[in-house]
Amino acid sequence: MELSAHLLQTPKLLQWAGIGLAVIAVAVADVLLKKATAHGDFTQAVNSPWLWGAVALYLVQIVCFTYAFVSGWQLSLIGSLQTALYALIVLAAGVLFYRETVTPPQIVGAMLAVGGVVLINWR
Repeated sequence: MELSAHLLQTPKLLQWAGIGLAVIAVAVADVLLKKATAHGDFTQAVNSPWLWGAVALYLVQIVCFTYAFVSGWQLSLIGSLQTALYALIVLAAGVLFYRETVTPPQIVGAMLAVGGVVLINWR
């Protein structure tokens, strides 16, 4: 069996898991980038293992999204799903790891983003 034909037969649950992994990977990568830049020096940031961990996670996202597109996922679904989930993960990471505060408009925005994903993909 050809590889592309095999990918198209992958169960939807596994495809959803791949999308979830991609979104988590890019959100965690952004958190690692913030950690890499904590010293405020570009040279230190580029040489930081945190930056290279972020690069590895970005590659995970690329592989997962490539897999999803080969499996027939629509760009509109992946893009909207990534945006909403990413916002929730990064918002939570900012609060938990960097003691950032969340404002009521940010909470409403996150809820609207999730609602938007549901509406965009309503069939």
